[in-house]
Amino acid sequence: MNESQVTTALTALKVTRSSRRHEWGSITDLRAVPATPESSKLPGVLVLCTATVIFSAVLFFAGAPLPVVLFLVALLLVCGLAAITLTKPPPQIEAPDQAAFPALHRTLTDADDRRDFLDLVELAERAGRALPEVDRVMDAAEGGQILAQALWEASDVLSRRQQLRTQMGRRQPGPAAEDSTSSVGKALAEQRQRVTTLWDETESELTRVRNALELAAVAAENAAHDPGADDAVREAYQELLDIYGERY
Repeated sequence: MNESQVTTALTALKVTRSSRRHEWGSITDLRAVPATPESSKLPGVLVLCTATVIFSAVLFFAGAPLPVVLFLVALLLVCGLAAITLTKPPPQIEAPDQAAFPALHRTLTDADDRRDFLDLVELAERAGRALPEVDRVMDAAEGGQILAQALWEASDVLSRRQQLRTQMGRRQPGPAAEDSTSSVGKALAEQRQRVTTLWDETESELTRVRNALELAAVAAENAAHDPGADDAVREAYQELLDIYGERY
């Protein structure tokens, strides 16, 4: 996850450098740490030059041959400058085999889709934090897996909505589409209707996932203080299972 995209995966994600990592149950939130601004290299260069002068003077007065002195000084300068000027690449999250196995990954680049997904992650984490208090109803490990499955389903829905978003932006009718009796006009009208129908379906699916996650969180929080709410917890997680099971 970074400022421009969110990637969900069924395989392990790696980060090239340090990362912020949060885990709950089967949910892992892995984010690259933004690279820190580069500091001035001038102090390091000054220290290196001073050390080189002292080192060469010590060798010279110790009677070392001039070629040896020059070689060692050059080696010190090369190694020192390399250490000072070496810049590490910014951290990147790598999804293994993303190109070879696209069905195992979902990448969200649209700001609205990323924001909606992160909101769902917050709901899932809220539900997860409440699970240990209701282990008499739902095993925490099993509940975590169900929540992770719901988030995977949500990322799939948002990925499809992201693909439809481009088509939605191209629905402005052109001159050829103004004549609804022409074959071109009818084809374009049918295409617009299909896109609209698919868009409405994704919105409905997303709402269902959101409501189920919120219900799972609220039900578990209530059941932690009221054993009479245990049935609501079972119903909430059964709904999450149904959402995932209907597709897989």
